Amino acid sequence: MKSGGRLLFQMGGKGNAQEILSVLDGLFREKPWMKFFVGFSFPYGFYTAEEYIVWLREANLKPERAELVPKDMQLAGREDLAGWIRNTWLPYTERLPTELRERFIEQIVTTYLK
Repeated sequence: MKSGGRLLFQMGGKGNAQEILSVLDGLFREKPWMKFFVGFSFPYGFYTAEEYIVWLREANLKPERAELVPKDMQLAGREDLAGWIRNTWLPYTERLPTELRERFIEQIVTTYLK
């Protein structure tokens, strides 16, 4: 980056996707899914604005502003939700045999929509 340049970061923050994470956490504690999640460690991080500021300063950047901006994701329906899960939550779905992935995604969707 050029000296004096500006950079905009947009990342998930504390509380991001909390509802879907609750569904996922519940499901992988149930049969038949639990055996696929032994030793699973959540690979994503959703941090506070204060934590991001510390890291930016440690990287010798000068943050002008850091804030969490709540935003609701709007999906057109059940199939769009399944597609988002299929493409976003790979650390979960890739732990399953290919033939069980769609069944797992369907259970996530059904549980979430309840």
